Amino acid sequence: MILQKKANYAVLLGVFALFCAFGLLACAPQEAKQPSEAHEGNDGTSAALVEFTWSEDSDCKMCHEKESASFEDSAYGAFAHAADASCATCHADVAGLSSAHEGATMEKAGRAALKATTVQEQSCESCHDLAELAQTTAASTVLIDDNGTVVNPHAISESESHSELSCLSCHQMHVADADREKKAQRACASCHHANLFECYTCHS
Repeated sequence: MILQKKANYAVLLGVFALFCAFGLLACAPQEAKQPSEAHEGNDGTSAALVEFTWSEDSDCKMCHEKESASFEDSAYGAFAHAADASCATCHADVAGLSSAHEGATMEKAGRAALKATTVQEQSCESCHDLAELAQTTAASTVLIDDNGTVVNPHAISESESHSELSCLSCHQMHVADADREKKAQRACASCHHANLFECYTCHS
């Protein structure tokens, strides 16, 4: 009888010891998951994070869906360039692009905003002759002030303030034409605050 009680006691002690051991393991601090291992997606499910390293051979449309779609929509400037240009034709600033993509992950693919990187004037001028552009837009009324003065957007008079203008001051390839015209008008209005292109009309 005494031996039976001791055996039962030993079994109970063993079960208690195992219970304590499992409890300690469950309560022990867990190592935090690294960002590259997993994250909770928008739908509450767990999904793997894959780090992304940009290179000149990267497929831009993999992350920049909106910009990629603009090449197929006639309302966008990119549409007119689709046959002769690729992303790298204009976005040739390798150092800037490499820096802009630091910390990028595939989790953001399809929702990634096109960050501003330098587009050199030479990229535009390699295809567009400025003299020909001036002739093409001679009748354009995109830039007109409150007095009805019309300025050819590609034949703006030379001045110190105008020297700071670039193609990107007015043009955005991945923005609809109507919004692009507004950008050109805003570029003028940033200096011609009274919406008058002729100088010395405000103060005598």
